Amino acid sequence: MIIGVGVDLVEISRFKELQLNINFMTRIFSNSEKNLEVKSLAGRFAAREALYKALPNKSLFNLRDIEILNRVDGRPEFVFDNDLLNFFISNNVHLTISHSSEYAIAMVVIDSTV
Repeated sequence: MIIGVGVDLVEISRFKELQLNINFMTRIFSNSEKNLEVKSLAGRFAAREALYKALPNKSLFNLRDIEILNRVDGRPEFVFDNDLLNFFISNNVHLTISHSSEYAIAMVVIDSTV
């Protein structure tokens, strides 16, 4: 059963400036994400926003508990810690990210394993 859906659209040009802001980069992205291309950073930011929108309990959301890595086949996947990790023991999360030269978009679907 689907328990949440979220989508977010981001202008990539916005991240060209934000990439220079060390405080922003440290607050939002993991160490492994910080050195990615600007289009990938924008997509990962959109994914975090989409996750927030999809979560049925917003108090679980903590930026420091989220990392987005690519699987061997290139698909993005969330890696969670703390409360989010506990929530996703009994729930699945599906993520897709796409971008053009100007925009990045992410969609998240959360479904229950029960």
